[in-house]
Amino acid sequence: MKPALASSLLALVVSLAATHALAAEGKVSSLEPMRLDTQRVSNYVGTARAGSKRLAQSARKPHADEPKLKIQTRAKRPAVVEKSGRASHIYFRNASGRLITDRDGDGYHSEFRIRFDADSSVGDVLVYARLYLRRLGEPDWLLYHTTDDFWLDGLSGSDDYYVTTTLDDGFATGEYDVLIDLYEVGYSDIVATISAYDTNELAYLPLEEVGLDVPIELPGYSIRGVETLLLIDSDRDGHYSRFEIAFDPDADFDGTYVYASVWVRAQGGEWIEEHVSEDFLVDASGEDDLYVLTIDWISGYPTSFYDVQIDLYDSATGALVASAGSERPELAQIPLEDQQRDARVNPPIAGPGGNATSRERGGGAFNPWWLLAFTLLAAGRFTIRRSRT
Repeated sequence: MKPALASSLLALVVSLAATHALAAEGKVSSLEPMRLDTQRVSNYVGTARAGSKRLAQSARKPHADEPKLKIQTRAKRPAVVEKSGRASHIYFRNASGRLITDRDGDGYHSEFRIRFDADSSVGDVLVYARLYLRRLGEPDWLLYHTTDDFWLDGLSGSDDYYVTTTLDDGFATGEYDVLIDLYEVGYSDIVATISAYDTNELAYLPLEEVGLDVPIELPGYSIRGVETLLLIDSDRDGHYSRFEIAFDPDADFDGTYVYASVWVRAQGGEWIEEHVSEDFLVDASGEDDLYVLTIDWISGYPTSFYDVQIDLYDSATGALVASAGSERPELAQIPLEDQQRDARVNPPIAGPGGNATSRERGGGAFNPWWLLAFTLLAAGRFTIRRSRT
């Protein structure tokens, strides 16, 4: 092999590596981030049945881990995917999910791990995977991680691959399904897929973003009941501009005062603190301290499905004492819009998903292109030496 030919082969290898960098983007559609109008107008009227009074102003604790949504598009899995001709030879043996971190002890985790084992009946194959999440009740699979390249060692049962993920922001509290698409490096078509439809191990994972996985700072309080009442839908498109949220806070002791911080999030968008209530009295039990919030959205709220988060704080200390969010159906995926949009029919706007940080291990997660390049160069040197003897 002549030096010029060896150099050409090396350039080809580098070109193939670059081709995968483009292929890793895949055939996915982009969703623009959902944003509420910064000049939005709304009216919140809170009523406590037990005659609340305004206490001396206390130092109020801001939302400790307010998510900061990165302004970028989000990729979703296309409705129709193309299968590779080698799909019948490459398949998933199994996959599973493991829940890791739940800081507030509510059963919903901000960190989790996906493990999967794929096999090949045609020997070793270099592949990569895309992992998607879909919240129950939402239509789109949203890409949250693309792995490095790794090897499938034929039919080996010891090449499991692990992806550990922290949901940074954009993931409301709820149950999520996982889907994994496997690609052969250098090709855009899918060679294997596994999801919650194939195994319960990837179904109904209770997850939430880090900003919602906040430890309770002062125990002894709870939000026992929540009810959402939809009131006005002028254009009859199923999305409401006036609604009411009622919740019943309880404590282990009588005569304490709290205040509520109400956050809203359009589907796939960022959490916005919408309202901070007056201080109101909490009893040990019963519904005499039921708090009712009547809300009119006037302008600046796109037609979408909204999640609501209620954070309850102790008025004297500003400590977080209880939360209720989209883990409760009454506060999840509420069809809402502002009064301007409620005067005409508007299609719902799908949001972009969220941000996640993942780390991975397993398989043969190294860059094989350089190994191939060195092999070709070595072969070229050997051929040159033989020609000189």
